[in-house]
Amino acid sequence: MRREEPLREAHNAEWHAAADRIAGPAGRHAVAAMRADWNCWLIQFATAAQAEAMQRRIAESGIEIRPAPDAYQGRRLTFADGETS
Repeated sequence: MRREEPLREAHNAEWHAAADRIAGPAGRHAVAAMRADWNCWLIQFATAAQAEAMQRRIAESGIEIRPAPDAYQGRRLTFADGETS
């Protein structure tokens, strides 16, 4: 799944749930961390049919183009020297 920005938590949970459904109760899927040099998530399944089903799900859901999380607007931690983290 190609995506430059992070997913919102709800969207992340959605595609994880879809991957679990596609893999089935006895199936497996593996998720490799986002590769900065590729700008994509790597999702591996046991069969090509499962991978194709997941690709269709990603395309139908439009998850690749959904908005990224909003920037944090709350209070920030400060240190004794006045710098923020």
